[in-house]
Amino acid sequence: MNTLPDHPDIRAAELTGYPAGYRFPKPVGQCLYCGDDIVEGDCVKSFDGMFCDIECCHNYYEIKETEIY
Repeated sequence: MNTLPDHPDIRAAELTGYPAGYRFPKPVGQCLYCGDDIVEGDCVKSFDGMFCDIECCHNYYEIKETEIY
């Protein structure tokens, strides 16, 4: 007896945890500040490199954010 559902999307999700046809993001580099891996579409680009988020970018260039009143 087959215990998995018959629909291909449900079967793929049950077996892999991802829907059928899911495209895994491609790694594009490492963050200059923390060294974490950066995946395609999820980064902050600078003139001399990439960062995983804006906080790492600010920390790398020692930019302090201040509140304007």
